[in-house]
Amino acid sequence: MNFQNKTAIITGGTGALGSVVAARFFDAGARICVPTFANSQGSLPERIVRSSEKCLLRKADLSKESDVKEFVSAVVEKFGTIDILANIAGGYAGGNAIADTPIGQWESMMDMNLKSAFLMSREVLKPMMAARAGRIVNIAAMPAFTSGAKKGAYAISKRGVAALTEILADETKGTGVTVNAIAPSIILTEDNKRSMPDADFEKWVPPDEIADLILFLCSEHGRSISGNVIKVFGGV
Repeated sequence: MNFQNKTAIITGGTGALGSVVAARFFDAGARICVPTFANSQGSLPERIVRSSEKCLLRKADLSKESDVKEFVSAVVEKFGTIDILANIAGGYAGGNAIADTPIGQWESMMDMNLKSAFLMSREVLKPMMAARAGRIVNIAAMPAFTSGAKKGAYAISKRGVAALTEILADETKGTGVTVNAIAPSIILTEDNKRSMPDADFEKWVPPDEIADLILFLCSEHGRSISGNVIKVFGGV
C-alpha cells in the first residue's frame, strides 16, 4: 500500500500500538503527525523523528478543544492537507462497579477515550470534507461489546467511540470520507504482559496485526468500507 504524499495524524503515536502504526505509515511514504503530552518522542522510531520534513511532533492535550484546534492548524500549515486520522490515544482504568466508580475515574475515561476522538475527528473533518477525501479509524475495545463488569467507565467510553464512528460514517456518506473503528481485545504489549503475567499471551492481539488493518482501511482498497466496528478479539 502506497501512502506517498499523504498526511497521517496518529494520536497516541508514541505508545505501544501507535508507534507501530506510525512506523507502518511512514515506511509506506506518509508524512507523520503525532500529538504528545510532553516534548518526548516516546517509542517513535528514530528514523521518523530524524525526518523533520516528514514528521511533526507537537505537544497537545487531546481533551482540550484549544489544543486540538492548534494541533490540527499546525498540521495543515506544515503539510497543507490531512488525509488520515488514526485515533489511537486512550487509556484504561477499572476495578470498580458503577456504584463505586469515583467521578475522577469516570471523567478520565471519557476524556481519554471518547472526548479525544470526538475533538480530533471534528477538527480533521473540516479539511477532509473540503478535499472530499479522507480516512478516520478509531479504536474501540472488546469490553464495549462484552461484559464490562468492574470496568464500566472504560467500557462505556469505548461504546461511545463505536457510536461516534457509526454516526460520523452516516454524516459523511458520499463525501469521499470513510470512518471505521477497530475493537481489539487485549493487545500484546509489554505493559499488558507485566500487568497480567499469568495470562495466555498467545490469545492476545499483536500490534502489527491491528496496524495492518488500519493501513488497509486507510488505503484505496478500503474506500468502500465505512461505518464498521471491526472486532479483533484474537483468542480471548
